[in-house]
Amino acid sequence: MSMILTGAAFIHKKVDELINCEDLAMNFLVAHITRQPPIKTTSKWTLRSQRHECIRFFTEVYGYNPLLFTQLRADSVLFKTRLPANHQKCFKYV
Repeated sequence: MSMILTGAAFIHKKVDELINCEDLAMNFLVAHITRQPPIKTTSKWTLRSQRHECIRFFTEVYGYNPLLFTQLRADSVLFKTRLPANHQKCFKYV
């Protein structure tokens, strides 16, 4: 099995200038090749304006934005499981 840590995979001047964009670069690459939406993303970004600059840069590099919108919620098999009062779910607000 081969794995690539995205933090170490992209050693490039522009990505270094746009800190914290290697995950977006990987998502652009995978979306471009597979033409599929992402499996999981989050909207809880920090440095939002910097991330938007990264998206603009990668859109310019690819000539289009390959990212696809999807809306899917995948709950764990224990999502609606009732537990005894003295137990607590790991993710009680999901």
